[in-house]
Amino acid sequence: MSDSLVVCEVDPELTEKLRKFRFRKETDNAAIIMKVDKDRQMVVLEEEFQNISPEELKMELPERQPRCLKSAPLMTSPRPGSKKSCLSFVDLWAGA
Repeated sequence: MSDSLVVCEVDPELTEKLRKFRFRKETDNAAIIMKVDKDRQMVVLEEEFQNISPEELKMELPERQPRCLKSAPLMTSPRPGSKKSCLSFVDLWAGA
């Protein structure tokens, strides 16, 4: 079984935006919300946020529609005066 099963493609514009998001220099909390476009069978950008708290981000997510979330929450570093960002990718699917 050498062939891969491809369920969805990723929009090339989203791929570029995610690359830039990964290497961004800003020091605020940020997030990208993605969804699957069923008609095109493609993961696409739904919304991008800058300087958003986790509580505000939670309010932006739909309750019953599956979404993928890429976030870069700002965290304090053990070194005084230093901050770092932890990049994470979360699948948010409604339970059945």
